[in-house]
Amino acid sequence: MTRPHSLTRLLPMLGLIGCGAGGPLPSEAAEPPLAVPAGYQLVFSDEFDKPGLPDPARWVYDTGMNKAGWHNRELQYYSAARPENSVVRDGRLVITARKESLSSAPDWGGQRYTSARLITRGKADWTYGFFEIRARMPCGKGTWPAIWLVGSGGRWPEDGELDIMEHVGRSEEHTSE
Repeated sequence: MTRPHSLTRLLPMLGLIGCGAGGPLPSEAAEPPLAVPAGYQLVFSDEFDKPGLPDPARWVYDTGMNKAGWHNRELQYYSAARPENSVVRDGRLVITARKESLSSAPDWGGQRYTSARLITRGKADWTYGFFEIRARMPCGKGTWPAIWLVGSGGRWPEDGELDIMEHVGRSEEHTSE
């Protein structure tokens, strides 16, 4: 399953086309579907149609660097299988950041917020592909929602990273950064 230097893990983070927390996503009728290139076939899909925790056959919780604060001295602790932080409802994956400390967790690194980080490591792996993603992201100071494809070799950044969407919230107002 694992191939050196292939792009693999899909990492949706923090509730994720537009800026805002509420309201409906644009209907599919409002935007024409993307045309799948000739010769491509569907090999991975999650329509988030089963309520509850994200499907463990498709998604893995990434918590490996919680104690160290990850690469960017992140302020959140990424929880595993906790509906307060990641749940499927109404056909959507909802990832929620919460102001709370999980100091009882053995891998807690002093973070004052919780969230979730989901990846496909060990579940799905691609070298090439066509990706269609519908997502909503939060805006505001301190937010950093992202959807990435990351190399599956286990060495970041050496194995590569392709940012599908990343938004660093530097102010309370929406910016184009």
